[in-house]
Amino acid sequence: MIAMAIYHFSVKVIGRASGRSAVAAAAYRSASRVHDERLDNDFTNKSGVVHSEVMLPENAPEQWRDRERLWNDVEAFEKRKDAQLAREVEFAIPREMTRAQGIELARDFVQSEFVDRGMIADINVHWDIDADGLPKPHAHVMLTMRSVDTDGFGPKARDWNRTELVEQWRERWADHVNQRLAELDIDARIDHRSLEAQGIEFEPQDKIGPAAQRMASVDLSPSGSRITTGLRAGTASASLRNRASPWTRSRTSKPRSHSATSPCSRIAIRTGRSNSTGR
Repeated sequence: MIAMAIYHFSVKVIGRASGRSAVAAAAYRSASRVHDERLDNDFTNKSGVVHSEVMLPENAPEQWRDRERLWNDVEAFEKRKDAQLAREVEFAIPREMTRAQGIELARDFVQSEFVDRGMIADINVHWDIDADGLPKPHAHVMLTMRSVDTDGFGPKARDWNRTELVEQWRERWADHVNQRLAELDIDARIDHRSLEAQGIEFEPQDKIGPAAQRMASVDLSPSGSRITTGLRAGTASASLRNRASPWTRSRTSKPRSHSATSPCSRIAIRTGRSNSTGR
């Protein structure tokens, strides 16, 4: 029996219009200290980052392998107060893989789909531990939005903003992962299609964050009964009953009705489409 691993692939733009900084984003995702002209971004206390590097296309200045230099130069080059600074791609890595296999998987995909197109890619692989105690490996990839050559940045590459390209990345990530899983003789696969397209009748539920889940299970009453203020009755107990891995499910299993905090509700959320294009 082949298990279905969770598919997650999202694309968004990091821009000044929302008050964000490419330098700060790069520091956080790499769990490092990155200085810019306005402030110092120190996230060295952040754990879980197992691989971090800047990958350059041909003819890009070698100095941009330095994360701090790269994103400070991006910030300096973009003059508009609403400038779009970088595109971020985030994708889940199958937890059935080892760290070395997951890192190689992510690097190969980033090279073929982004770097070979001319983008500079700042890739960080995280190997966090989920609430169920199992690993939740994923990668954050920050991408430049301008063409580059030996002289530096060129014009914005508008072709990279096409919605069709995002759809192509989503599908190719699934193909890339499934091919590698087969090569490694791992009985798991992913599917980039929505649940509806897969013929799975399942409605996404409201997401309850970890803080709210903890509140729901804390004994705060004088009588010793559990308080579930703000949550539907039974949410906390249902969460405990459904401790199955949120990253895999059987291909042949039939979806059942679950509470908002169950792993299956997170499956519905993570398999949804999340597309974003830049200006």
